[in-house]
Amino acid sequence: MIDCAYCQRPLICDGCQTPYLPPSQEYYEALSRPEIPIYCPSCEQIMICHWCKTPYDVQGDEMEEGSEA
Repeated sequence: MIDCAYCQRPLICDGCQTPYLPPSQEYYEALSRPEIPIYCPSCEQIMICHWCKTPYDVQGDEMEEGSEA
């Protein structure tokens, strides 16, 4: 099982409660790159950690940058 990069708990989709298992090595490596959105393979929504509610999407970083301007 993969741990959440933010809270270090098992990464479980908040929408469908499915543990995230990357379908390939490429998806696994994408977890460490915040510029690549991660989708739940089961419900196909943006992965949101069940525990800390952090979305694995690109918009979080863009919103922070936009708020500084």
